[in-house]
Amino acid sequence: MIESPTTCFNDEEHAQELLTELSEDGHELDEMKEFIETHGHKNFVLYYEDYANMVEEYDQETVDSFIEVFDLMDVAHLRDAYHGYYTSGAEFAESFVTDCYGLPDLPYWIAIDWEETWDNLSYDYTESNGYIFANNW
Repeated sequence: MIESPTTCFNDEEHAQELLTELSEDGHELDEMKEFIETHGHKNFVLYYEDYANMVEEYDQETVDSFIEVFDLMDVAHLRDAYHGYYTSGAEFAESFVTDCYGLPDLPYWIAIDWEETWDNLSYDYTESNGYIFANNW
């Protein structure tokens, strides 16, 4: 469906109203304008406040990594999906297994393949720039 010029104008009009309101509430004008340039007026109206809350609670890189994997419309779910920052999926797998099941003191000659364990976990978890997110929230 092609949007009519009136619809686009309304998105811009609503975005301008929200921009003014949020600016008065202390949000950075430049950050909001950058968001609009990147994601558009409609997405600014629909998702900016959730986006800004997640950036404040986590940080910009975590939020951007989440959006790379999922979608801007899902940003409110970041809190439910986020499982931390790890140098690799294998590191996450080891931490996950240790936290959930504990690891007994194993003899030195037993090797656990954490990379393969991550491959198995990657059906339920996704890594983006070192950030681990659950695929189901």
